[in-house]
Amino acid sequence: MLSRCLNASCGAPFHFLEEGRIFNIEHIVATAGKGEPQRFVEQYWLCGLCSQRLKVVVENGRVTTQPIHLELPVGKTPEEKRAPLV
Repeated sequence: MLSRCLNASCGAPFHFLEEGRIFNIEHIVATAGKGEPQRFVEQYWLCGLCSQRLKVVVENGRVTTQPIHLELPVGKTPEEKRAPLV
């Protein structure tokens, strides 16, 4: 999981922990019978550039990326947010 950037359109090779960001994703798998569900953690990596633009999400049991959307304060338009303070 850590050999390449999780972003399929990037695929940058993983070299150093200082580059990018590592995400720990916990998976829970139900076991047949009376046993407790099994939990395990997989690690995924986004390179420096992708980690600034994307977040790691789990959708329908599949680990993927989505763009990071910055939320505006309620009632503010993008123009109001950029307006200089007086």
